[in-house]
Amino acid sequence: MERDWANLDSLALNMIVEKLIEPIDHIWFGSVCKNWHSIANLNHRHDHQFRSNVMPMLTIPSKKSPEKRCLYSIPANRVYPLESTMLNNKRCCGSSHGWLATLDEEDVITWVNPFKDVAPISLPPIDNYMVCKDYDFNVHKVTLSVDPITSPNDYVVAGIYTTRSSLAFIKAGQEFWTYIQDTDHFGFIDITFYKGLVYAVEKNCVSDDATYSPLTYLVKSFDGELWMVRRFINRVKNINKGTNSLHVFKLELNDKGDKLMHLSKLESLGDNVLFVGDGDSMSVSTSYFSSYLQKDSIYYSDNYYNEVPVPYPRGPFDMGIYNIKHGSFGVHCPYKSYFKGMAPPIWVVPPFQGN
Repeated sequence: MERDWANLDSLALNMIVEKLIEPIDHIWFGSVCKNWHSIANLNHRHDHQFRSNVMPMLTIPSKKSPEKRCLYSIPANRVYPLESTMLNNKRCCGSSHGWLATLDEEDVITWVNPFKDVAPISLPPIDNYMVCKDYDFNVHKVTLSVDPITSPNDYVVAGIYTTRSSLAFIKAGQEFWTYIQDTDHFGFIDITFYKGLVYAVEKNCVSDDATYSPLTYLVKSFDGELWMVRRFINRVKNINKGTNSLHVFKLELNDKGDKLMHLSKLESLGDNVLFVGDGDSMSVSTSYFSSYLQKDSIYYSDNYYNEVPVPYPRGPFDMGIYNIKHGSFGVHCPYKSYFKGMAPPIWVVPPFQGN
């Protein structure tokens, strides 16, 4: 007897939707037919928790096609194909609101959204007079203020580029970047948008311990606070040996948000699990994902190092889970031999059907 899958009753379809783990599974479910699409949309409209709790996935090299990327799911412990030929095996210099950014030889940044049928966004070249041997490191990081799909005329791109790790900004539709080169600072290592303002962290505020090669990330907590994560990399004879520890700090700002009043170290992450690495850092609810994620933990991926030697393509595979309470390490994406020499993985948050 042949089953009419397109016209299964709503009870059966809702039971299927409830078993789906990743947003990308919901996308595929909704693309089967109109009936399945309507069930997916109805389910998402009534499931506020699902809409506000989307776990990031990790872009990794494809085993079959090294020039392509795949998505690794932590909850499902499986790999999904990702069709985005523009990325190839280049390093992503940004991951923001579901978009991924790469840089070409002319310092042109291109944003692509591999989850939506939308045109890429190419930005004017950044004016770099100090360039890296590997051109895709000329821009350390770019980030978006909002999703260009929902705000096509109002988004802003902020970036850190190699000229003394300076800052640059460009608004939607502009033909030139605005540059900020402050000689009183020693370069920046992370940047983010928070409550309508731009925040950047400079190098010399991190650590003066020559034993470590420090990295710093700005991340919004699940409750809307601004946190800073310091990641310390073992360094022996100028060679990076992997992550040693991570510390998390709460930034207490004044009412205007333009002055740091106090920096307090956190001993617990509360209802937060953090994801840090190249691209935007992010937080998700521990309680919502309690079956899949470790409490008080930071999931970190390989990262651009703002010094030489860089980990890509020569350095260590430095990804894992760090528990700030116990100082212990775990694994979230097992190393594969075909990762060697490829661009660092990066966290990305895929949208879901109905979003």
